[in-house]
Amino acid sequence: MRDFLTASFLLQLVTACGGTLAFAVLFKVRAKHLPFAGACGVLAYILYYTVVFFGGSLFTAAFASTAAAAVFSECCARLRRAPAPVFLVPGTIPIVPGSDLYYTMRYLLSGDLPDCTHHLVCAVLVGLGIGGGIVTVSLIFGLLLGHKHEIKHK
Repeated sequence: MRDFLTASFLLQLVTACGGTLAFAVLFKVRAKHLPFAGACGVLAYILYYTVVFFGGSLFTAAFASTAAAAVFSECCARLRRAPAPVFLVPGTIPIVPGSDLYYTMRYLLSGDLPDCTHHLVCAVLVGLGIGGGIVTVSLIFGLLLGHKHEIKHK
C-alpha cells in the first residue's frame, strides 16, 4: 500500500497554500484575513487528497472538500466579521481542475477524442462537486441562520 504522508504530498500542501494566498492577494483580500484564507485552501486540499487517496471518486472528493471549505468559510466569516466568499473563493482554488481543462483542450486540438473526453468528464465531475458543496452548505447555513433571524425579530 502506498504511503499517505510523502514528500510529494507535503510539497502539494505548500503549493496549495501558496496558490490560495496568491489568489487571495489577487482578489484583494485584506492582510488580516490572509492566514484564514490560506488555511481554508490547505483544509480543502487535505480533504480532497485524502478522499482520492482512499479510493473516493473525483466528485465525492470535490464535494466533501468544498463543503468543508464552505463550513470553514462560514465560521471564519462570523469570527472575523467578513463575508464568507473572502475565505471560500481563494480556498477552493486548489480544487479547481485546471490540469484536466488544459488536457481537454490539448487532446481536442490534437484530435485525440478518447483522452479529450476522459479529461472533460473529470473536469465536469470536479466542477459539479465544487458547485454542489458550496450550494449545499450555503443552503444549510441560510436556512439555519434565516430561521434564527426570524425568531429573534418576533
